Amino acid sequence: MPDKNVNVWTTMVCGYAQNDHAEEALDLFNEMVAEGFEPNGPSLSSVLSACAQSGCLDMGEKIHRYMIEKGSDTEVILGTALVNMYAKNGALVMARTCFDNMPQKNIITWNVMISGLAVHGHAKEALDFFQELEKYNVMPNDSTFVGVLSACCHAGMLDFGRKIFNSMRSVYRIEPKIQHYGCMVDLLGRGGMLSEAEELINRMPWKADLKILGALLSACGSYGNFEVAERAVKKMLMLEHDNHGVYVVLSNMYADAGRWDDVSRLREIMKDGSLKKTPGWSLVGDKD
Repeated sequence: MPDKNVNVWTTMVCGYAQNDHAEEALDLFNEMVAEGFEPNGPSLSSVLSACAQSGCLDMGEKIHRYMIEKGSDTEVILGTALVNMYAKNGALVMARTCFDNMPQKNIITWNVMISGLAVHGHAKEALDFFQELEKYNVMPNDSTFVGVLSACCHAGMLDFGRKIFNSMRSVYRIEPKIQHYGCMVDLLGRGGMLSEAEELINRMPWKADLKILGALLSACGSYGNFEVAERAVKKMLMLEHDNHGVYVVLSNMYADAGRWDDVSRLREIMKDGSLKKTPGWSLVGDKD
């Protein structure tokens, strides 16, 4: 295009940011500024999103300083993008400061604070935020509960997690999605409640995916539960029959228990099937 205006540049920056091409979004934003165009609200919120995706805290702080210098109005969308940028980068004090300074907030603003606190190990603070929602008459949505259940997982708060999960339907009329079931399976598994976790998987309205079954298998490895582990492996191989990783985990469990005949049997299966390890598969054993 021979002539571009700020809206054209903003469209491109937004497009890259929304499709997880953070580096390209940042490069375009810098090029836009170098060309003499003054960023508007949408371009600022998009570049902040890119900073959150890429972990580019320095750039995010630079954008924040620019907003202060220009006296930018931190309306809900832009303010939430700023909170999200700081929270994703682990700058939780600044995230909270920006959150508190926002004149208006929506449920997405609350969600990014809850999720940010949970991911960075501040589970109690995340749960406190959730309990504050009622004071401000803000109705949680399904994303809120993903953050809250994740916080319960990090803190090992099994009973509270159960209560929150059950309240989704009974109190908030929100139907749990597969992400919520996944969080609960992880939480139950970490707490050693493997039969309950397996029963929850069997009650799901969807077929369990590799991530959920992997969380169950990982917990079985921690607690030495062979019965549940063998059933989980069987289901995982139905989804991905040449998955080397599940055999390795089960073989290691057998070895730890001194069940060498079972170790040899699995090795023969792997050898006869010419199984190869799935590249990048890291679900099993990932305990945060």
